[in-house]
Amino acid sequence: MTQKTLDRLTENLNRLINDEIHQLESPVERAMALVGDKYSFQIIQILSQFGRQRFVELEAQVTGISPRTLSARLKHLERYGLIDRHQFPTIPPRVEYVLTDKGKGMKPILDAIESWADEWFPYHANR
Repeated sequence: MTQKTLDRLTENLNRLINDEIHQLESPVERAMALVGDKYSFQIIQILSQFGRQRFVELEAQVTGISPRTLSARLKHLERYGLIDRHQFPTIPPRVEYVLTDKGKGMKPILDAIESWADEWFPYHANR
């Protein structure tokens, strides 16, 4: 499968998800359609914690993400107004991502999930 085919498939899948989001009756289902994938919460958490980030900085901090998947997730979050993308006219091009007010509104939710996970599923380093 070529990169172009994969990109088109990802775009079509995102379009299908995005077009149906407002038709979901349950608020939990709508929220999960926005950020319920494997990486979106991590991206939002990193931007919440560290502020403005470049693509390569996000890629280095999100464990196991491919550049293509990161790009797709960032486009998805930008489309729904959770992040802003700032491109600077430099050579090479520089792009930075930052949370919008809507994205910042997720911070209490992320903090609550983090507290819950720490309480009920604490981290244990491999012994």
